[in-house]
Amino acid sequence: MDDRTAFAWDELPEIIANYLRAHVSQDFATAMTYLPEDVTVVDNGEVLEGRDETFKVFDKSAHDYEVETTLGSISRPADGVWEVDTHLSGSFPGGEVDLRMIFTLAGDVIQKLDITV
Repeated sequence: MDDRTAFAWDELPEIIANYLRAHVSQDFATAMTYLPEDVTVVDNGEVLEGRDETFKVFDKSAHDYEVETTLGSISRPADGVWEVDTHLSGSFPGGEVDLRMIFTLAGDVIQKLDITV
């Protein structure tokens, strides 16, 4: 049984929805305010430790490439885990990619974010 649902902002915990709104608009300074200082972000296999390192990598990407993000389906593969499928198109190598953003919450805090192809 597929537990994926079409994307709807109200299907997500508020902290994830707030993060995604900022991320999609490439406002990474605001997006980082929804992550704890000690967050672990895995971006296509690269481990980013903490909010500052994550901001540097994401902000550089935003300056280097024009990207449009389309949010797809949402699923909850485990308690405290939310998965959002996304489609990116833009001026980066290859021009298009489907990504999976997996948020792991500890209470109402995004403790980990895995971004995978």
